[in-house]
Amino acid sequence: MKAYPLHPIRRAINLDGAWEFAWLGEADLSSLDPARLRFDEIEAVPGVFDTGIKRYGARGTGVYRRRVPFPAPAGTRLRLRLNGLGLWGRVWWDGECLGDVELPYSGYTFEITANGADCHDLAIAVDNRFDAERTPLFPPYSDFYAYGGIYRSIELEELPPLHVERIRVQTVDLDAARVRLEIRLGGDVPDELTLRLAFDGGDGELVAARPEGGVVRLERVLPDSRPWSPDHPELHTVTVTLPHDQIVERFGLRTVAARDGAIWLNGERVRLLGINRHEAHPQLGPALPPALVAEDLQMIKALGCNFVRLVHYPHDPITLDLCDELGLLVWEETMGWQLGEREFLSPRARAQMVDQARRMVADGINHPSIILWAFLNESASDHPTAVPVYREISQAIRELDPTRLVTWASHRYERDLCWEFADVVSLNFYPGWIHPTGDWSTPNLSLIAPYLAEKADYCARPGLEGKPLLVSEIGACGLYGYHDRARAQWSEEFQADYFDEACRAILEEPRYAGLALWQFCDTRSYVNTGNIRVKPRGYNSAGLVDEYRRPKLAYDVVARRFREAR
Repeated sequence: MKAYPLHPIRRAINLDGAWEFAWLGEADLSSLDPARLRFDEIEAVPGVFDTGIKRYGARGTGVYRRRVPFPAPAGTRLRLRLNGLGLWGRVWWDGECLGDVELPYSGYTFEITANGADCHDLAIAVDNRFDAERTPLFPPYSDFYAYGGIYRSIELEELPPLHVERIRVQTVDLDAARVRLEIRLGGDVPDELTLRLAFDGGDGELVAARPEGGVVRLERVLPDSRPWSPDHPELHTVTVTLPHDQIVERFGLRTVAARDGAIWLNGERVRLLGINRHEAHPQLGPALPPALVAEDLQMIKALGCNFVRLVHYPHDPITLDLCDELGLLVWEETMGWQLGEREFLSPRARAQMVDQARRMVADGINHPSIILWAFLNESASDHPTAVPVYREISQAIRELDPTRLVTWASHRYERDLCWEFADVVSLNFYPGWIHPTGDWSTPNLSLIAPYLAEKADYCARPGLEGKPLLVSEIGACGLYGYHDRARAQWSEEFQADYFDEACRAILEEPRYAGLALWQFCDTRSYVNTGNIRVKPRGYNSAGLVDEYRRPKLAYDVVARRFREAR
């Protein structure tokens, strides 16, 4: 399944499938030469190498290799795209190192000049060891498992001498259905050219254009259209055709704004009813097939959600395509789980934070489902060293996309020093579960409503009163199949009661513009570390469904609450 944008006439090959594999373990990456390796195993791409019986839970380096039949005359421009791997990668083409993949989950492209051969050797080293210098955005204490492998599809394509890189589509007048197009060209761009522009598969029109800086800018009106929304996720395509290239982008007519303490979609106030979702499965890790992604999102939609927070890294482009189609509003975020002063003061870490934010925005720019760009979950935004970092990341996002809202999930509350950079205030808290929990005589559920009211009052103070307030995480764990008539903690009954009270308290408090419950499915977490004491089985078990998507009692409780709130 190919995610948008599409290039229907561009010569390309999908490289998914069975690859040769060599496990190196604790390898010295500085001297690694794939030509000297013995490849005596097979691994799937997309896939992970650390969930099978041979290397379950292993950390180290594995090298993938395959032959690529792709004849092209010498000098032809080729492009290799990796849509996501983890935690770190290095790529070789015909023995030449093309570069490194430093950001887990992010898409990377590599430019290649064809050497005239009919078949080529492609090798990719993937290392899932934690390294504070090399991959500082994925610390070992993160509350989600760091799988090793090539998580997503790989493609190789031939670039025509003149080609279309992307079309950015922006709604400039919702009522008039007017859009602004930025057609970014690549290769040998002439001073003047003629292209064909078409919407929704029509014949379109010929357009004579003079690119400025490789970009053609146009405005057009879409007849017989209506806005994209969760209830009516109407999508359109725009196609640009050149003599030897074509691109198809998909988009929706949609506006989003934050004012008066609320989020406004297409000029109408919207309350976000949502849930957090990881890319996770016990056997597949984050390398989820499209059918499973579609089933996850349909279960979320059936729950009554109009909103999903995709955590804690940029998700598969196919996920975003499906959210567009299903009508799910999206919070998309970068990596960075509880980072602090060390990372904020590290030039390498800071550069990676900004780089991943820019890649995320550039890749997702046309998805109408995305309304919130976010970064650095639960990081030390109360520390003075955070201020310039949060300023730089939010500015980088707005430079690329001033049309969407910017936020981050904070657990620093009143101490947060960076709220001036946010359009939306988003808070993570677990009253009655993690903190506060009261003393031995305090019923846990009684702590939820007062705590929510306290945070709502705080966010009514000057400087914050006009910003929408979201609960970006709240929840409690329940072990699938564990039932207790006394409703003991860890039972499905306790978890259902917790979510019932949390939903009631949030939805009855007008200051909250919405919520994202924690979380959709149980996910692999810490293994054999101190924090395992609060992670039975090594899982974060706060899912409304378990890791195999079997619903717990809380699923139906939340569905009822969300139905009542619609």
